[in-house]
Order: sequence, then structure tokens, then C-alpha cells
Amino acid sequence: MRWRICWRWAAPEPAKASRRAVLTLKPSMSPGAPASCRLSYARSTTAIGLAIQADTQAGYHLSEKFARYFGVWREADGGQSVVFDPLFAKGTALPAPGGPPLERHRHYSAAHNVGHFRYLECSHLHENGQPAGDLTVWDDIRFPFDPALQGRGDLSAVPVSHLNGSTPPEIEEGYACDSSGTVMVTIANLTAGYDRHYRLGRWATPEAPIVPGRAVKRRKRAPRK
Repeated sequence: MRWRICWRWAAPEPAKASRRAVLTLKPSMSPGAPASCRLSYARSTTAIGLAIQADTQAGYHLSEKFARYFGVWREADGGQSVVFDPLFAKGTALPAPGGPPLERHRHYSAAHNVGHFRYLECSHLHENGQPAGDLTVWDDIRFPFDPALQGRGDLSAVPVSHLNGSTPPEIEEGYACDSSGTVMVTIANLTAGYDRHYRLGRWATPEAPIVPGRAVKRRKRAPRK
């Protein structure tokens, strides 16, 4: 029998990594098979899914899918507004382990010297396509559209301005998502012939680096008199 596992994660606060999972088991279409079996165990769902996935002798086939919309903000109306571009739609099936990743591509002509990409995921979309429901902020990256900036690593201090030139550079964005849900990004300036690669991470909020603490020495107790 082949089952399809659908994971749904809910994060009440983006800064916290605690999530609630709802597991849905859906069998393949076979005579007499039930339509679905939904398990709502907040604490045991992950363990149930991993146990089924580890049992290779039972004949189960597991697959996962996006439970939320994942995308990036983009400028519209000549920079007067922003719109949400859903790169991976809710319900999109993830690739099988060892299989080719899901890929998405975007092509356009750059109008600014620096591209500022702000990624997020949401549980729903409004009728106008804007994010709604539970929102989770992902990474915030910058790419040098201007070839004069390609040698700079940190672009956070570079003010964004319009490019001065007759021919705007052609830009390509490539997104690849593997079976674990990891999203890799490649942004390339096709005109100048350079690119950069990024690995996106959920809840990527700016925080101070964690420094391992020193071992605490226990104080010796004074001998009792």
C-alpha cells in the first residue's frame, strides 16, 4: 500500500522554533481503500511519521508537500507598491529523497544597483494575492545588480539607487528545493557573467552569535565543624 504523508506546521511566533504538526495519511487510489486518515497528535505526529518512513519492509511510500506558500516580495507600479511572488505554492509536493529538486526561475531586467530580496511564507493568500494568515519571515539577502559592486560582500550599507546606463543588466533567479525542504537560491547577472549562491533558512532573524560558555567551577564546601 502506498501512503502520502502531508505535514502541516504552525508557528505561533516566528522567533520560536516550536511548531505543531498535523499528519495526514492518504493512500493511493485502490478498490476499498479509505479516502484518508488524519492524525492530530500535537506531540506524536513527527514520531509517527518517522517510524512509518523508517519501516522499509512494510511497503509504505511517503511523500511530503508544502503546507504554506513560500515566496518573495517584489516591487510593482514603478516602485510605488510591493507584491508577493509565490515561488512554491501551498500543496506543492516535495521531491522524493534522492530525486531531482523542484526548480523555479525568474528573468527580468534590473532597474537598481542592488537587489533586496525578502523571503517569507504564509498560510493563506488574499484574493489580491497578498500574504495572509500566519506569516513567517525567512532570509533577507542582497545581490549586486551593478557590476561595480560584485566584489563587495556586505551590501547592507550600500544605498539602493537606479542604475545609470542605456542597457539594464539581465538577471536570472534560480530556486531549487530538495526533499528536506531546503531552498537554494542562485542569482546571476547574465549580462556581466557572475552569480552568487545562497541557502535560505526559516526564522532567519538577525541575532547575536551564540558563544559557548565556559564550564562553571563548583565551589568547594567548607568542612563542617
